[in-house]
Amino acid sequence: MILYLFITALTVTMAFFINSAYVGQQNNRSGRERQRFLNLLLVVGIFVILFALSALRIGIGNDYWPYRDSFRYIWGGDRKISYEFGFRYLVLFLQKIFGFDNYRVIFAVMAFLTCAFFLKGMYDTSDWFAMTFILFMANGFYFMSFSNVRYYLALAISMFSLRYVLQKDFVKFVFWILMGALFHKTILLVIPVYLTAYYLKWNRRTVWLIPAACCALLAGKPLIRKLLFVFYPFYQGDLILDVESVSYINIAKCLAILIFALIFYKKGVRGNPKAEMCFNLNLFATILYSFGYYILQTSRICYYMVLGQIFLVPMVLRSIENKLLRRLCTGTILVAYLIYFLVFLERGKQSGIMILPYMTWLFT
Repeated sequence: MILYLFITALTVTMAFFINSAYVGQQNNRSGRERQRFLNLLLVVGIFVILFALSALRIGIGNDYWPYRDSFRYIWGGDRKISYEFGFRYLVLFLQKIFGFDNYRVIFAVMAFLTCAFFLKGMYDTSDWFAMTFILFMANGFYFMSFSNVRYYLALAISMFSLRYVLQKDFVKFVFWILMGALFHKTILLVIPVYLTAYYLKWNRRTVWLIPAACCALLAGKPLIRKLLFVFYPFYQGDLILDVESVSYINIAKCLAILIFALIFYKKGVRGNPKAEMCFNLNLFATILYSFGYYILQTSRICYYMVLGQIFLVPMVLRSIENKLLRRLCTGTILVAYLIYFLVFLERGKQSGIMILPYMTWLFT
C-alpha cells in the first residue's frame, strides 16, 4: 500500500504543474511554448511512472493468471475463448514475435495502451488537469486496470473519444469506439449513451424522462435480461457474474456529485456543453445503479458514465466565484475522495480486486 500511496502522491504532485488551458492564459508566445514544453514533460513523466508500475507487475489483479492461461489457449487454438477477436489477434501476434507464453510482454503492451489513452483523454478534455487526475486516481481507475485488462483498455478509449463528441466529429468518435469494441464489446453502449448525454437538455418538457427511465428499468427487468444474454450467453447462470447486487457506495457517490452539481447548476453546468454532457452521464449512472441493479456487471456499464465525474467536478468547482466557498468545497471533496481512496486500497487484498501486495518480475 505504501508504494501505491507514494506513486499516487508523486504523480499528483507532477499533475499540479500541468496547465492544459495554457493557450488562453499565456499572453506571449514564449510563455505558451514554455508551458507547452512543461506540460509535455510532465505528462510523459506521469505516463512512464504509471506504465512502469503496471508493466512490471506479476500476479497482480484478480484475473492475471487466468489471462495467462487464455494466452496459451489462444496460441494453441484448441479451446474456445470468449474474448473479442481484436484481443485474440493481438495476443497471437505478440506471441509470434516474442515467443509462446511471453505473457509479460502482452500485459506490458496492454498497460502501455491503457495508460496512454487515459492520460491523453484527461489532457484533451479536462479544464483543470490536476483535479481531474486526482479524482481519476482516487476513484481507483488506474489501479483497477491491473485487473480486467481488456475492459479497462476499452474504458480508456471511451475517455479518449469524449473529445470527438464535444467537437461533433462523430465519424472519429464512432471509429474509436469500434476500435475499443475489438477488445471489449461493452464499449458499444457508449455510442448511444454519449450522444444522448450530449444532446439532452433539461427543461419542463424533458424532465419527465427521469421517472420514466426509472420505471422502465424496473418494469423491463425480464426483457432487459433476456436481451443481455443474447450478447453475453456465457454469463447466464454464472455464480459470480450473473448476480443481483446494489452498490450503495456508488449510488451515494453519484448522488453526492449530482446534488453538488445541482447546487451550482446555473453557473457551473447550464450553457456549457461539456459540463451538461458530464452532468447527464452522472445522472444516467445514478439511475442505472439504483434501478438497474439486476443488470450483468452493472459497475462495468456505469463506469463509462462515471468517467464524466472527473471532468464535471473540476468544472463546477472553477465556476464558484466566492473564493472562500470554492476552497471549502474543494477541500471537502479532496478529503472525501482521500477517504474513499484509502478504503479502496484497504480492500486491495480482497477477492475480485487483488491488487495488493504488489509484486514485480524484476527480481524473480
